[in-house]
Amino acid sequence: MEGRYVVKQIVQSLLELLSEKELHAITITMIVQKAQVGRASFYRNFSSKEDVIRQHMAGLLKEWGEAYEALGRLDELLPSLLRHFYKHRDFYLLLYKRGLSHYILDAVRGAMDFSGKSDAEVYSLNWFAGGLYGVVTEWMRRGMEGPPEEVKRILQAGQAES
Repeated sequence: MEGRYVVKQIVQSLLELLSEKELHAITITMIVQKAQVGRASFYRNFSSKEDVIRQHMAGLLKEWGEAYEALGRLDELLPSLLRHFYKHRDFYLLLYKRGLSHYILDAVRGAMDFSGKSDAEVYSLNWFAGGLYGVVTEWMRRGMEGPPEEVKRILQAGQAES
């Protein structure tokens, strides 16, 4: 229980600091002071401040993945992902604002299982990850003002035109 509390405090502290300054200007000392945890607690859970972001995003994507698997419908993949990004838009918009949106592509690719896949499957999965990243970053550039359903509608309209 204490471990989860410490992790939550560290993540929240880093995100609060990130809303005020660039990642390179944030130190581990600043994070642990704001989180009111010891430096050893930080390094027991994370290897770096970038690792805090990676682990937090991996946890969010794992949460989405479990919810998606429960749906069991391939046609819900993109809509459910868009809803996920929208639900956590404050976090994702903060990453975008700080020039850290590449972590999204890294996390999506990291969540994919390439083992045992053919070359064609690996390329297809990477194509999907890159396309998703492009859609999401364009949506973030626009402030994620439109709901996920609007983005899906725009994408479907674009497919119908081509």
